[in-house]
Amino acid sequence: MAYTRNFGFRSFENIVRSGRFRTPASGAIVIGAPVMLDSASAGRVKAATAGAAADGSAGVAVYEYILLQGVDAGLYGAGDLTTVPLGAYVQIVHGPGTKIWLRDTAAKTLYDGRSQAAYTPFAGSITLGTLAIGAALTPDGAGKWKVANGTSDGNWLTVESVNTTTKVVEARFRF
Repeated sequence: MAYTRNFGFRSFENIVRSGRFRTPASGAIVIGAPVMLDSASAGRVKAATAGAAADGSAGVAVYEYILLQGVDAGLYGAGDLTTVPLGAYVQIVHGPGTKIWLRDTAAKTLYDGRSQAAYTPFAGSITLGTLAIGAALTPDGAGKWKVANGTSDGNWLTVESVNTTTKVVEARFRF
């Protein structure tokens, strides 16, 4: 089930949807990005800090554009809308065994002249060609994923599949 061009679910085993929390008033959160509760601002989420512990107050941000409210449905589909509106309610989703997919997308110009920006859910030097099956992924602190550094980082996801042709990575939650 796709939520954007860059994020979706493959399986819902033991899925946990933790309440609804508001996003920050500034600093957009990408759907599918690692998030956690913001202890400094009750009822809000923030991008998960680098190497954050894998616990029940963290997961990926899930937001559904119901009926494409606020956008021209003739120009946009739900997959085109990749960020959560500022101050909107978002769900934190995780669960042991729940599998997600993440996709790198290249920038492209559409037939009507609009452009879609490139996006990668991975931080820094991660390329799909170097991402190994079995690797552990953890938040990088800026809303993206990085390879975990041994046991010092909170190992959130285990990579199960890397397809360099479709640019899709499948990973399963550990918590």
